[in-house]
Amino acid sequence: MRTAFYILFFLVTVFTLRSQEIERKIVIEKGRFYYTTIDPEQQMGTLYTGNISASLKTAKRLALPAGRNYNDPVNPFCWDVLNETVYAVNSLKHPMNDQNESLKRFPLASLQDWSDKVTITEMLNKSIDYNTFTPNIPYAFVTKKSKVLDHFFYDAIALDDTTFCMGLTNNNEFSFWTFNGTGWNHLEMTNFPVSGYFSLFNVKQDVYMILDNGKIYSVSAKKVIPLTEKILNTELSKGFLIINKDDGSVKFLKNDQLNDHTALNELIKKKAIAIF
Repeated sequence: MRTAFYILFFLVTVFTLRSQEIERKIVIEKGRFYYTTIDPEQQMGTLYTGNISASLKTAKRLALPAGRNYNDPVNPFCWDVLNETVYAVNSLKHPMNDQNESLKRFPLASLQDWSDKVTITEMLNKSIDYNTFTPNIPYAFVTKKSKVLDHFFYDAIALDDTTFCMGLTNNNEFSFWTFNGTGWNHLEMTNFPVSGYFSLFNVKQDVYMILDNGKIYSVSAKKVIPLTEKILNTELSKGFLIINKDDGSVKFLKNDQLNDHTALNELIKKKAIAIF
């Protein structure tokens, strides 16, 4: 009976994943694409990967031992891929999941294919037990500073094998944090209102932030500079970023332009909006 349930669950999951929205971005590295989706009921993540010359529907589906919270407003899943390592902020709401230990990184080769032998419960337990690579000091700092969470959004990216960046907004304040492998440096800004979530991305070693309203900023542990010459003429929530780590380009594709039957490189060439 249990086996039949898991088989049914897997079939439903496969069907559902294709209708779920891409979380934040598609990352391209070494000729392969990566993107994530979140199961709307369980909030567990799935990582998809495939060759950029193939369509998204051909992607391999890997079970992530990490997921998103379902707070209102919902912050999209924070994740990145670099040098065959997956980085994630595991924000699953669970009594045993400590948000101060939510920063995770998984070797890509360690991730399992979704199958009838891989269950949500197993992934949940792994997400709880998996060690953090560093405590989530940015989260602890912001939530200690104010117990009231208002327009609380965050994102994180990896710059190299030791450098990890995280940005957070709350109560019209913004802080940007850089972890260098041993400790954190950060910058705080007051009077920085946001209307919705934002996303971080990097071009080489320079970090940028795009707000939901399309405004783009250069950010570092020293300063935040608005790039008035660059603006995305649509809301960030209308699509997703395409971060190409092979050629250093950053583009944007609207959700209604997504076609999982067209080769990704052709789709980008024909439809994507260039940002960098």
